[in-house]
This record gives sequence, C-alpha cells and structure tokens, in this order.
Amino acid sequence: MKRLLSALALLASPAAASDYCHELWYTRNAIMHQAGYCFGSVLGQAVFGTGPCIGKSVTLSPEDNQTVARLRAAEKELSCRVNTKQPHLELDDLFVRRQLWDVPIPDEGESACIGWMGPEVILHAGQGADTPVVGLILPGQTVSYGHWPGAGWTYVTVSPGQGDWRTISGGWMNYERIGEVPCQQYAG
Repeated sequence: MKRLLSALALLASPAAASDYCHELWYTRNAIMHQAGYCFGSVLGQAVFGTGPCIGKSVTLSPEDNQTVARLRAAEKELSCRVNTKQPHLELDDLFVRRQLWDVPIPDEGESACIGWMGPEVILHAGQGADTPVVGLILPGQTVSYGHWPGAGWTYVTVSPGQGDWRTISGGWMNYERIGEVPCQQYAG
C-alpha cells in the first residue's frame, strides 16, 4: 500500500492526477455498484444508473472491503476532488468498463506495447474465457496496461496505434495463454 501511495504521489502533472482520481473514484464505486449500492449523486447515477440496487448500506466481501479502503486512502493521498455534481466522468475506457463483469484495480504504474506484433487476441468481460467477448487486439495496435493482474488475466485498453492514443477497445486478456508478445516499442 505504501508503495502504491508513493507512486501515486509522483504523478507528473495535476491533469494526470485528476485523471487518476477519476480512475480511483470509478473503481471504488464500481465495486460498491456490484454490491447493490444505490447512488444519489448526479455522477453516480449517470455512470451506474439508478437501479437495480438495494440501498446505501451494502455488504462487501473482506477482499472488496480491503480494496475499497486502499482506493479511498489513495484518493485521500492525492487530495482527489471528483465533482459528483457533473453528469460525466473523465475516463477514456468507460464504454468498455460498463461491459465488464470483473472490476479492474488500478496499478501504480502504466506501460504500453506500441505496435502489437502478436496474433489477434479476444478480450473478455471478466477473468475467464466463459465471460462475454467485449474487445479485440489486432496487430499494429497499442495495448496499454495499468491494472493489477489476477488469475492469469489482466485488464488492457487498446488504441489504434501510430500515435493515436484514443481507446477503441479493451477488456480482460488471458496473458498466460498468450505468453510473451513482441512489440515494435515498449513504453513505461
């Protein structure tokens, strides 16, 4: 945890910190949403909807409780102030995240494979091949990593490449099945 907070404190600019605050806010609230939390804020309702939910007091698993506490601590360390009165969230991959079954947890570092030289890779809604397909990696694209892996899977986002960093796809990738993939360049 201390390593995570230290790395977060080193974010290069206020804009990067602000973007990361949105990432932390979304992740924490996605966990609460999966537990049935009912959102009252404009932002919470815009991002997660108004139902179905069970109330404002929800029960989390011990693991989720621990994760939410770590996310809150990181938000506090960065002095995050996400405006919950606004109807949108600054998160480039929100359209992907709304399809996910498993919530990706942000990592303290980010890296990218620029110019994917591997085969086409199917991306899933969760950490399992039995979850729905939500995305695809094609040769030449940029694959960005910035979340904790789990059970042989990692959440990635995909950009067109050629200097275009717009998120066009994303999802959970089975990195154990794919193995080491060469890239034209590595970043991070």
